[in-house]
Amino acid sequence: MDTKIGLEVHFQLNTGKLFCRCPVEQTQDEMFRFRRKLHISASELGNIDAAASYESMRSRSFEYIVADNSCLVEMDEEPPKSPNRLALATAIAVSRSLGCDVMDHITYMRKIVIDGSNTTGFQRTAIVGINGRIETSRGPVRISTVCLEEDAARKIEEKNNVVVYSLDRLGIPLIEISTEPDIVDEEHAVEVARSIGYLVISTGNARRAVDAVRQDVNFSMGYGRVEIKGVSKLAQIRDVIRYERERQENLRIAVDTIRSRGGIDRSSFKLKDVSDFFSNTKSKIIRNGLESGRIFASLLKNMAGTLKNGKLRMGKEIADLVRSYGIKGVMHSDELPGYGLTAEEVETVYRSLGKSENDAVLLIVMDPARVSFIENAIFDRIQKIMSMDLSETRGPSGDETVFLRPMPGKDRMYPETDVPVIEVGADLAAMASSIRPRTYGEVVQDLVKTYGISKQNAEYIASEMILDLFQRMAQLIDAREAARMITQIIPDLERKTGKVLDQDKILRLCQRSKEMQLDRYQLEKALEILYEKNSVEAALSDSRIRELSRQELEDLISDILNTRGDATRNAIIALIRERTDRVFDPRMAMECFNEVKNRR
Repeated sequence: MDTKIGLEVHFQLNTGKLFCRCPVEQTQDEMFRFRRKLHISASELGNIDAAASYESMRSRSFEYIVADNSCLVEMDEEPPKSPNRLALATAIAVSRSLGCDVMDHITYMRKIVIDGSNTTGFQRTAIVGINGRIETSRGPVRISTVCLEEDAARKIEEKNNVVVYSLDRLGIPLIEISTEPDIVDEEHAVEVARSIGYLVISTGNARRAVDAVRQDVNFSMGYGRVEIKGVSKLAQIRDVIRYERERQENLRIAVDTIRSRGGIDRSSFKLKDVSDFFSNTKSKIIRNGLESGRIFASLLKNMAGTLKNGKLRMGKEIADLVRSYGIKGVMHSDELPGYGLTAEEVETVYRSLGKSENDAVLLIVMDPARVSFIENAIFDRIQKIMSMDLSETRGPSGDETVFLRPMPGKDRMYPETDVPVIEVGADLAAMASSIRPRTYGEVVQDLVKTYGISKQNAEYIASEMILDLFQRMAQLIDAREAARMITQIIPDLERKTGKVLDQDKILRLCQRSKEMQLDRYQLEKALEILYEKNSVEAALSDSRIRELSRQELEDLISDILNTRGDATRNAIIALIRERTDRVFDPRMAMECFNEVKNRR
């Protein structure tokens, strides 16, 4: 099967917001809130975009948190100001480094989005460069476009059909670099994303935050393009491509199985109210569902064994769609009896629907008012999969992907009327020339030369795109200790605790450590406590960072030797750590061990 892979790599900039003069970072969580309801509109040609239509049918309301780095522009109560010049210059510099043809004039367009992520109902985006390329170990990869757009609002939560967004992220400049489908496989995709990433990050104008870099993966095996949006980590690119390949291969098997039995039948797919069959059920899901809705069931003709059977998971395709409409109670015959339902209850439903051996049955807990709409949506999705048209927008969920919405098209684009056309004149071109992006190899070489760290550590810092964090840490503590913390200690603590600390807290700890003149062992212990307590001051005031004195070490070692006379030099460090959770210098501990041992 001919697989095609492309990337859209997004980088937030720290230059200030794109269409107002607000800063990128906020200092206050919340000022006030307001609500909006967005409605769909047609394109210039009178067409409705499929993705926008889908969002409209979800009929959600949106609540916005106003932070102190947002203003009337983000609230859509004031026209946008002229685009940030440094952001424009950075996008031009990146375009040049990729060998793109830079536009003489930059023209903004509007892209309809009514998922609430923009208060205006659209996103402003402009093409800065086209027709570039980047060299990789697997050959050149063409760059189709470099765009500069405004980032979306940050989603906080969704509950009872109301989505809460924060305006702190809305309007942050976002460079989007799109490749042609020249990427060979998942490993190559990671290499391409990393190589592109360093050209942007090395400008010094990229924002440093957990969500500042995001990748969209475009994937096709001949069944239509799937766009996997919002992949935040490089390693996850590899995971979602592998999953999507396997998913599509298994859908092909499921479809062939269903077709061999005679295919699907719309006339038999009717959601029937079967609530009365569960009047005495012990199933918590069903009982809870009956408190706010009804239980509906339908035949899925010839689909038995394809909904959940080994790697065949057509049921997940249906459940993902239904969940996107806010409905969680979805069950099917490939996993029944289950969910507290008895075999007798299940058989009663099967008989009422006339289920045969090859048929599957779907059970859904929902509001009766939505039955007709959900019934059509489910069958349309099944029919689309049966035609092996798998084109859609999906999102990462661990190492899997989930349905987000239909694939958007050209019908969501229309001209921007508030932002004038921008001429790339001599002053803007000169500003761009002062910004010099560097390649991955150049960054590694510079780290080794400037900071005296190992090439292995430099490659890790470069590949993980944490150059800015390392450089800021190296201003506060020894560069080699900063490299050790970034490449070994922090990743190990993240694995152990499942937490990712804000970089500002790590930098604050390093700053206070410098002020308190802590040694490396105290700093590393304080970092460990920071992951535990999530407070810099709490970590620094913890008694565990008070270093054991030489006398305390000798007393502790004497006690160990009294109870463990066979304690050896090689084992003493581990034995000390068993007796105390306070920090100590291992070299001093070894010296004390020798002295205590010699006195005996």
